Amino acid sequence: AILELLLRSGVSLPGKSAVVLGRSNTVGSPVAAMLTAHDCTVTLCHSQTPNVEAFVRQADILVACLGRAHFVKGSWIKSGAVVIDVGMNSAKDP
Repeated sequence: AILELLLRSGVSLPGKSAVVLGRSNTVGSPVAAMLTAHDCTVTLCHSQTPNVEAFVRQADILVACLGRAHFVKGSWIKSGAVVIDVGMNSAKDP
């Protein structure tokens, strides 16, 4: 569904820097493989990746499927980046 969302939205994938936050066998790893198959340069990060913020700041495409609400800060995302939050967490409204 994530790849289909990108393709139907007209996002050009070849040559883009994609960061996938999360390495699960159900979402993170398969998404990373599919983005690689569509000629993205993919960085797969996880909860133990040092300085995740630096990777996110470089991403043209960010897929957040880490399993933690509020992990990525808006200030980390570069202008014009495509962000897909696979969020499966519940959080209280502020």
